[in-house]
Formats: sequence, structure tokens, C-alpha cells
Amino acid sequence: MAKRVWEAGVFVLFAVVGAISHGREVTLPGVLVTAAPLWLAWGPLARWRDPYEGPLVNLFVVWVLALPLGVGLRSLLLGSPPTPQLLPFLLVAMAFTLPLMALGRRLA
Repeated sequence: MAKRVWEAGVFVLFAVVGAISHGREVTLPGVLVTAAPLWLAWGPLARWRDPYEGPLVNLFVVWVLALPLGVGLRSLLLGSPPTPQLLPFLLVAMAFTLPLMALGRRLA
């Protein structure tokens, strides 16, 4: 259970920091629009290949698959198909979340 709370927290923190860095108000709907698709992609993959147990490669497999999927889901939720213009957002999401997910693995 603590793992799932950590994962959700990482995506919420990413959404909050993103809103602040773009000068937007931090609102629950705004945070959910960003965090929920990431968590929805991460959750099933993390159950398939637990990123906190076993070899470190489990974390990387889940991370590499879930983040692009979550960013694509977010794009669809916002009403536009995923396009190459999402690449900067994806790269920032990946750079932000990997260290925190790795920390979660260390603490688990």
C-alpha cells in the first residue's frame, strides 16, 4: 500500500511543480488532469513488474513504458491526439519522476 501512495505522490508532486513553474494556479482538477493519467499507466505496469522488488531493471521497464503511455493518455484526456510536440513534456516528466521513483525503491 505504501508503494502505491508513494507512486501517486510522485505524480501529484510533478503536477503541482509543473503548475507552479508555468505560473498556473494549483487546483485539484488541474493536478488530477496531469497526475491521474500517469498513475493510471503506472499502476497496472507496476503490478505486472514490481519496480520496488527484484532487479533494478523492473523500475526502468515500468518507467520507460508507463511515462509515454501516461503522457499519451493525458493528451487524449485534454482532447488532442498524442503528437511529437509532447516530447518536451515527456522528457521533463521522465527526468522528474525517475529519481523520485528510485528513491521510493530505496525506501521500500
